[in-house]
Amino acid sequence: MAGLVFGDKPGGENMSRWFSANRDAGDAIIKRFHSGPIPSSLFHYTSTAALISIVRNNELWLSDATFLNDRLEIDHGRDVACKRLTAAISASKRGEVAAMLNDALKHFGVEPNPDVYVACFSTVGDDLAQWRGYGQGEAPVAIEFENNPFMFGYTSEGMIHQVRYELEEQAWIFDQVIGAYAEAFAQDVDDPRPVKKGQPIPPDEEREICARSLYFGLWRYIISSKNAAFKSEQEVRFTYTAHDYSRSWPGWHPEHPEPLFRERAGRIVPYLSSKNLHFRNMERHGKIPKLPIQSVRIGPTDDQALVARGIRKLLHAHEYAVVEILMSGSPFQRG
Repeated sequence: MAGLVFGDKPGGENMSRWFSANRDAGDAIIKRFHSGPIPSSLFHYTSTAALISIVRNNELWLSDATFLNDRLEIDHGRDVACKRLTAAISASKRGEVAAMLNDALKHFGVEPNPDVYVACFSTVGDDLAQWRGYGQGEAPVAIEFENNPFMFGYTSEGMIHQVRYELEEQAWIFDQVIGAYAEAFAQDVDDPRPVKKGQPIPPDEEREICARSLYFGLWRYIISSKNAAFKSEQEVRFTYTAHDYSRSWPGWHPEHPEPLFRERAGRIVPYLSSKNLHFRNMERHGKIPKLPIQSVRIGPTDDQALVARGIRKLLHAHEYAVVEILMSGSPFQRG
């Protein structure tokens, strides 16, 4: 799923070429990293208490990453993106392109980071390191979901990311996005296209719109970049990125859903419900689907059989009777 940024749809002959830059960069990224089959399942590690809420309310919580450990990872991805922009500006042989790239870089300096809401998954369904993270006094579970970009229904700001841990991969991805915009913008400077039946966009206005689109496009991948120390997690993220669109459209602009709040370790953490990921001043597209739960695996804990009985009753009560219940093969160690 793509965010609300310029370039998600082909523009035809009446649109500037850079409108398709995000799509072109995305195609290159998919070609490199997703040549094989996409994993059919994603696993969400959590507690039995959270499992009750997820099943009963048909929702996952997307927490504001700046209130969690992921806030440092956002800074990591942002720094890499800015360094690649700086390198591209230095390497550019065209003043118009360098100016556009510099405008994009300025956005990182003058605008606050967008609110990024995250739900975390893994491609590994029985990982001891993950069990240890969720085994603090409660029976941990891993909920298997069908890997579907529309598992929460359609949302323009939502996106499923395979997290990238290697610096080389992160830099390459940012270079693809920057390069796609730079090349397309250069073509538009040389051969401007009219907008529908009107005149071409004035050069200064086009440069600013393109730069802002590039800024949004880079944020797609900033939030999927993580330090190499966490590579064993094999993390996949579903993210909702709440850019401040009032800066782009001084008049009417899309308004993000209002956050909810929960307590975690004495901190108040903003979050969004997966049932409410649409703009609050726009009509919702489609109904809220039932979460595609395929199985629940019980992590290392005392008396797994008793835990399984309770989970089976919970699933049956909420029309998940066919969901499989599995036991972890990881060893249980009493604390």
